[in-house]
Amino acid sequence: MPVVYSYSYNKGLKKKKNEDAINVVKNKQGYIISIICDGVSSHKDSAFSSDYIVNNFSKKWKKTKFDDYDTMKNWVIDNIKLLNLDIIKKSTEKNKKMATTLLVTVVFEEQILVANVGDSLAFGINNNRITEMLSKDDSFVGVLLEAGVITEEEAKVHPKRHALTQAIGISENITIHIREEELKFDYILSCSDGLTTMLTEEEITDILMNDYLSVAVNNLISEANNKGGIDNISISVFKVLRGDNDDK
Repeated sequence: MPVVYSYSYNKGLKKKKNEDAINVVKNKQGYIISIICDGVSSHKDSAFSSDYIVNNFSKKWKKTKFDDYDTMKNWVIDNIKLLNLDIIKKSTEKNKKMATTLLVTVVFEEQILVANVGDSLAFGINNNRITEMLSKDDSFVGVLLEAGVITEEEAKVHPKRHALTQAIGISENITIHIREEELKFDYILSCSDGLTTMLTEEEITDILMNDYLSVAVNNLISEANNKGGIDNISISVFKVLRGDNDDK
């Protein structure tokens, strides 16, 4: 099933520098991958870590050809592990702490693979609303939300809303969250938390559904900045073309 995409990023209004990195690329067979990293601000060289991972993942993906889905899945997992070790090694060599989230979203034939470490999130959208979160929120408030201890509104203002339970570059032992789905969504949205901390799910889908894809992505960034733009913002959107929704 054909898929089109758009992606963009913005420093936001409050941060002095951009510590996000994002890319969407195709491999030799035309399979699309979105890679988003959000550098951990409390670690001094996190902009390097996010750029390093996105650049290296992109270069490697472009050269790949896979016989089947499982081969692709194992490749993604293995390379996340390798890049995690790379960041730890470079942190030691440079004597600088560095860490980043990582969110990988792949469309492979009629299947979706989402792999993440950290709190950058992916969502499935159908019928003009977010129907499923496809990633795992590795944040303190994410744990509280999942347990039903706090509401989404409380999470947005929680004093520990930026505290992560794990990230790339901190430990050799990471849990890579894997989500596998059929290509059943109209849209797959992947983003750093600079978007989700500023806009509600309803605001996101209202903007996304009401313009051409590239325009909508830029409008999401503009609206996040209009609401305060407290963090870097990175967004990629895959749109599945089904014949009745391919006019934008």
